[in-house]
Amino acid sequence: MALLELRDIEFNYGDKELYSKANLKLNPGEHGGLVGINGSGKSTLFSLITGALRPDKGQVIWQEHVTYSYLDQQLSVSGEEDSLSFLYGVYKDLYEKEKRMEKLYEDAASGEGDYEKILSKAMRLGDELNQSGFYSLQEKVGRIVDGLGISQYDLSRPLKTLSGGQRAKVFLGKMLLEEKDVLLMDEPTNFLDAKQVEWLRGYLNEYPGAFLLISHDREFLKGCIDVVFALENKTITRYKGDFDHYLIQREIDRAQYEKNYAAQQRYIKKEEDFIAKHIVRATSAKAAKSRRTRLSHLEVMEAPKKEGGEVNFSFPFSHHVGAKPLVVENLSIGYKFPLLAPFSFALKQGEKVAIIGKNGIGKSTFVKTILGLVKSLGGSYSFLKGSQIGYYGQDADIDLNLTPFEYIAEIYPDLDKTQVRSLLGKFGVRADLALRKMKELSGGEITKTRLAVLGNQKTNFLILDEPTNHLDQKAKDSLFKAIENYEGALILVSHEKDFYDGLLDYEITFS
Repeated sequence: MALLELRDIEFNYGDKELYSKANLKLNPGEHGGLVGINGSGKSTLFSLITGALRPDKGQVIWQEHVTYSYLDQQLSVSGEEDSLSFLYGVYKDLYEKEKRMEKLYEDAASGEGDYEKILSKAMRLGDELNQSGFYSLQEKVGRIVDGLGISQYDLSRPLKTLSGGQRAKVFLGKMLLEEKDVLLMDEPTNFLDAKQVEWLRGYLNEYPGAFLLISHDREFLKGCIDVVFALENKTITRYKGDFDHYLIQREIDRAQYEKNYAAQQRYIKKEEDFIAKHIVRATSAKAAKSRRTRLSHLEVMEAPKKEGGEVNFSFPFSHHVGAKPLVVENLSIGYKFPLLAPFSFALKQGEKVAIIGKNGIGKSTFVKTILGLVKSLGGSYSFLKGSQIGYYGQDADIDLNLTPFEYIAEIYPDLDKTQVRSLLGKFGVRADLALRKMKELSGGEITKTRLAVLGNQKTNFLILDEPTNHLDQKAKDSLFKAIENYEGALILVSHEKDFYDGLLDYEITFS
């Protein structure tokens, strides 16, 4: 029996239909990947599954007593709870049981009450704690804290003071510790470095429960799923097997779908031509009306959609400023204490480099330092006079109640309505999405909106910090091309080597 079942789900956002009789079954132990283009409704489907939204039609059915946990794209937290307390809070019941056991032993030692009875209760609680693995919790938590790179943070800091990426890791760590029957994960690798992604892939591959995850990282999906749910043309198609099998079978199914769609369109046109020609003729009007009735009951197939829609990223270049647009000399970065030993390098005209290294090592701190957002701890950096810098940061404090149109119009008030729409459309945010609040959009659509800001800014130096987060493959391909065609110098921070492989001049490793 399925742990989770979606039956004939239909849901509309305004006048946009996301699903038409969509079905999904997740069985015990299945490791599933939910895939689809940006804006196809993957994150919205998770909101339906968790009950945050209700379908217009159809049912979301959880098997009785099944437990699940959910990691979404927009994490928020309140209060002063620190990371370590948050993680160990998973085992609150066990710690309370330990306290009861210790109290019983104290009562037995005091000589008050029935000694044998009290001691028996204490020993029974001790056996239960032992069977639950209570005495190896520190090792268990440590494994996940180290694997996800959480150990690099000050675990006594309140969660609300962490960056979005740091907080996402702590939330993910808690999910793994909870060991629920079903894990629901929306882009769990966005804030992980290559080593951490590999660790998570291995962990999930051995996970005894079921999970359903959304990810645009194909290499990650290839290593940990055994069933693919493809959200396409408003329906969900199930592919049993690994991701490579899905890619092969999908092309076969897509070709067949396009063939069937074309055949249906020819049939519809033929019937409509007959109806138009014969509806006014007395001798054949009856036949025409019969065909019109039959045609009205036909379930018309959705037109095949190209993967990712039209996306045409480009970053306007202004002018060259000299041979070495950025020089870094013995730079020390960090906050109270240095994160790295002082380092030096010079970026030449038109060079494109990647800053790589494990999470928490200082990649984003370096970027913020040379942008003047964080004060350096020593050394120097200098951009040539005339440098025009464009920056995309992975953590953006934006008002999600704004629409993409309002967001761009606020930044560029001189643009008229047509120009704003044209800019967003070029970056893959079509007209209906441009007028919807960003809190209702997918992570990929928000990323495209933010990148569109750079599409109207003439620069000669680009700094992009994890720009591929949430983007589907079509958008990544367009971003690759835009970076490749950019004439200025560029610094890219990215954990996706598959994305930038062959694109950049060299890598700078922080360690």
